[in-house]
Amino acid sequence: MANLLQNHKRSFYLSGDRKKYWYAAFFLGFFVAIILIGLRPYEKNIIDHPYITLVRIGVGFICTVVYIIGYEVLLKWFKNIRFNYAKLILFDVFLALISVVLIFLYDRLIVVKDGHVTFGFLLEYILIIALPFYPIILFIFHFLKMSVFPIQIYPPIAKEYVSEEENVVGIKEDNGSVGFSVKLKHLLYIQSQDNYIEIHYLKDDGPTKHLMRSTLKKVLKDFAFLLKVHRSFAVNPYKVESLTGNSNKATISLKDVNVSIPVSKSYYPSVKNYLSTSPKI
Repeated sequence: MANLLQNHKRSFYLSGDRKKYWYAAFFLGFFVAIILIGLRPYEKNIIDHPYITLVRIGVGFICTVVYIIGYEVLLKWFKNIRFNYAKLILFDVFLALISVVLIFLYDRLIVVKDGHVTFGFLLEYILIIALPFYPIILFIFHFLKMSVFPIQIYPPIAKEYVSEEENVVGIKEDNGSVGFSVKLKHLLYIQSQDNYIEIHYLKDDGPTKHLMRSTLKKVLKDFAFLLKVHRSFAVNPYKVESLTGNSNKATISLKDVNVSIPVSKSYYPSVKNYLSTSPKI
């Protein structure tokens, strides 16, 4: 639980991979419609409508549009702002509130057509209908963003990742003990080799490598500031010289060495956005 809370406090820059936000928003609307059709929480309010299924699909569509527009705005105008999971959840709550207001207007002005739109009625609508229902929606959207369509988020280096005195990164083996230590300024990249990893770093002004038993997934969990650019590669973002090519064939060049690291198509948008917005050492 302590690690979970710590992870949710870590700051990061939002990814520019818009497609994954769109996927998450689309499936959010789909689940909203399915829940409304299956559980019928609003049945007593609009049961007499002749197109009840279409009405509930319309509610899901509103949720999808609100979350797509909300994250488009966030990615366009706030991409240089540091976030953490708690702030991102609060933003989702804000979008949920907008969704509720729009659904309320949709219900009153289009579906029921009674014109009964007052602040008191809206507040009652939120407290009685939306409040019990929307925590489920927020959980679904957060789960979709983080698990089903994982969005790449890259935190800046923080003190919890490196020792304050020498800026040394201690990489652990499978048994939990530190198997290899390297100064942050010397670390180049880490490559996955099945159940092993190759740590590429500078030694005596030249590149070298160290093989140890661990996984790239575990290293990224311990050192979230590393920039994953491929299923098998994670680089030290502060050693990146440039990103060249397009999403179909991109590579990253590193400082101090003549090495090119492949960037896969799925990681390209978030890598490009990170390198264009994050401060460099």
